[in-house]
Amino acid sequence: MTNLLRPDADEDPVSSPSKKLAASLAAIAAIALIGIVSVTGATGAAGKRAAAPAQASVINGKLATPGQYPWMAFIVAVEGELVFACSGSVIAPRVVLTAAHCTLDEESHAPYDPAGYTVVTGAVNWADPNGRQTSKVTQLIPYPKYAAKTSRDEFGDAALLVLETPTTVPGIALAKRSDRRYLRLGTRARLAGWGQTHDEQAEFTESLYWTKTVVESDRCERLWGAICAVDFPKFKSGGCFGDSGGPLFVGRREQGWLEIGIVHGGFDHCTTRRPAIYTRVDLLRKWIMGRVRKIESEAAAVPAG
Repeated sequence: MTNLLRPDADEDPVSSPSKKLAASLAAIAAIALIGIVSVTGATGAAGKRAAAPAQASVINGKLATPGQYPWMAFIVAVEGELVFACSGSVIAPRVVLTAAHCTLDEESHAPYDPAGYTVVTGAVNWADPNGRQTSKVTQLIPYPKYAAKTSRDEFGDAALLVLETPTTVPGIALAKRSDRRYLRLGTRARLAGWGQTHDEQAEFTESLYWTKTVVESDRCERLWGAICAVDFPKFKSGGCFGDSGGPLFVGRREQGWLEIGIVHGGFDHCTTRRPAIYTRVDLLRKWIMGRVRKIESEAAAVPAG
């Protein structure tokens, strides 16, 4: 599990809520049997075997209904004997936005092989074959400045996944610099993902869950380009492993949902008492949309068949 050390040396470390479940070769073989993933008896991120909890996600979250957040994407990857999952959002027919740390090795910081990735869209339960769309990934494009860093507390934890097969679900709009009003203290936002209920859950969550949260600061934990959000005043719900890369989004009365952040990290043991950290989308939008236009134009230029 990635540890992101806070600027305060005496404080608890920040942890990426992605992320990794160790898996045996037998578990990997099971993936091929159902077409996506089936991991049972895997160890938790802390290396301890955990009892299988009830199937829920986003700690104390609510079950999403079909079509409620159609742009959500479930991401699963196989890298050697490792299987891990992240969440993401569709922003174009061939492009999913997620966290850069979902595409890079935690130790060497080398990029993973895109051939090991599968993305599921169009379904709130990725294990249900009805209505879901699946695609392999042809490219992993982490934000260059983040990928070049040797520390994971730096700005720009964002990446694009290029889909081999375009999805037909609508994309979510991305915040612009002019949308800074949504970063103000007290802004009501939402988080959605397929994350775990606690940091030692031993299996992947199948259903999409969401929860409400409140923006606390756009200068989160002294990290430039980050947003803090927490379940204020209840402090009962929040993200966990598997939610990394998922969106922090706000509702607009006439224009629909707007993604303002990307799940970057949280504190140890997926505590809901402290804020989660999100990468600001508005600061990366120019880079994101430039790459999206290139990806989609190149795909359009390839002759059919």
